[in-house]
Amino acid sequence: MKKYKIGIWGQFGNGIDKIADGQAVRTTIITEEMKNRYGEDNILVVNTNNWKKHPFRFFWKTIRLNAKCNKIVILPADNGFKVGVPIFNIANFFYRREMYDVVIGGYLPALLERKPTYLNMLKKYKALFVQTPNIQKDLEKFGLKNVYILSNLKRLNTVKYEDVCINRDENVRVCLMSRITEDKGVSYAVEGVRAANESLGGLHIKLDVFGMIPESYRKDFEGIIEANKDCVTYGGIIDFDKTADVLKTYFLMLFPTYYYGEGFPGCVVDAYNAGLPIVATDWNYNGDVIADGKNGILVPIKSADAIRDAILKFYSNREYAYEIALNNIKEANEYKPDKVLSKFYEFID
Repeated sequence: MKKYKIGIWGQFGNGIDKIADGQAVRTTIITEEMKNRYGEDNILVVNTNNWKKHPFRFFWKTIRLNAKCNKIVILPADNGFKVGVPIFNIANFFYRREMYDVVIGGYLPALLERKPTYLNMLKKYKALFVQTPNIQKDLEKFGLKNVYILSNLKRLNTVKYEDVCINRDENVRVCLMSRITEDKGVSYAVEGVRAANESLGGLHIKLDVFGMIPESYRKDFEGIIEANKDCVTYGGIIDFDKTADVLKTYFLMLFPTYYYGEGFPGCVVDAYNAGLPIVATDWNYNGDVIADGKNGILVPIKSADAIRDAILKFYSNREYAYEIALNNIKEANEYKPDKVLSKFYEFID
């Protein structure tokens, strides 16, 4: 039986459609970086996408990963964590592998508060890697001493300083890029843009929305687009490795999320590489990665009026928007793969 250096367990999408959700993007990026470093022949992958359709095959592949690999890296979001961690806990009783959990999102502290039985399982991991310092602090309050930072990362074309100029156009386009659901704040973004236009007395601000639309929200979203087609457009899904090339043409990014599992959303890294100011909600761990007044403006959740006011602040003060854009290009350097993965590689090497 061939032995692999590293086994990777995570959600990589369905292999047909564009990779769009944050979990699959983060899992794919980290896996590709690891393949480049350690060689594809040294890595075995299990894709957890739609595992419920084939539960027995999924369970067998998960156990096989333990048997065939020296080190196991899992990359679960909340639902995957509840399934995968107990399975690996049982399997590792027999195989004794080095286990690493790259936590996707900010769900884990709240989950442990509700279900502390997972704590003993997590203490057996060589390391837990989380996306922000406050997630780390919140986990350490439970007595976990194996928590480290692995922030979001992307290998993108960063806009050059000299290519950024003060946008003085009367009409500007703003963008929103995320999974398209109600708890990502899409409806509040649309209301905020409409309110900003009303304040300006014309259609001077238009919103382009990008991202995957779950079927459960498609009808609602199509209704929002139809009702606001004069100022809102759906632009489909942008390839995750080309986001900065598309977004750099926009004036700013909106990110009005109140999704319960928000950690360090990848769209923030996209905005930094594109040199975009961000209007985001002061929610969960957003404040760890978006400094209010430095990288953008943080607003309360579920407030179209606050979004309107933030948009208008940038619109009426273009020098301020320019200053934030330059800050964000500099910030993008913090999220280059080689820098972000250095501590992680210390363990895996």
